[in-house]
Amino acid sequence: MLNYCIRLSGIKDGNHEYSFVVSNQFFDAFEQSEITNAEFKVIVILKKDGKKINLSFDIEGNITNFNCDLCASALEIPISISLSIILQETETEMEDSDEILYINPNQYEIDISHLIFEVISLAVPSKREHNSESGVQCDKEMMVLLEQYAEKEEKIDPRWEVLNKLKDLKK
Repeated sequence: MLNYCIRLSGIKDGNHEYSFVVSNQFFDAFEQSEITNAEFKVIVILKKDGKKINLSFDIEGNITNFNCDLCASALEIPISISLSIILQETETEMEDSDEILYINPNQYEIDISHLIFEVISLAVPSKREHNSESGVQCDKEMMVLLEQYAEKEEKIDPRWEVLNKLKDLKK
């Protein structure tokens, strides 16, 4: 995998900008990734003020390997995310939270690849379908077929009708 590390030791106070390109090769490195065809630009601004370190992420790009849940045609999902994380130095072992990552005081760099992967993966919508905002509509032929083969009325088994009559008698 390419290097997605940011140096922490020896940097001066102020803002430091890092730029990364995240593409198919990046997502292939993660076994659990459902994203296989994507292109993202990641801008990370490290702000150091004494011992305080803040990482600001701006992630923008598109995923093109998903199909629409309604019509099954190809779908492009644009993703745009901004995120800010505080790096907190600690000697003791602590569990990270959504806003704070704990690092060792003598840690000289941080690998942000897993963080980038998680942020992009969580930004993927659970319902994937064409919307009117993107200007792309669902495949009309497929929608006609779905409408044609969709079961419209509920057919009630005649045996249940007799049982329902018995149920009504009890009341």
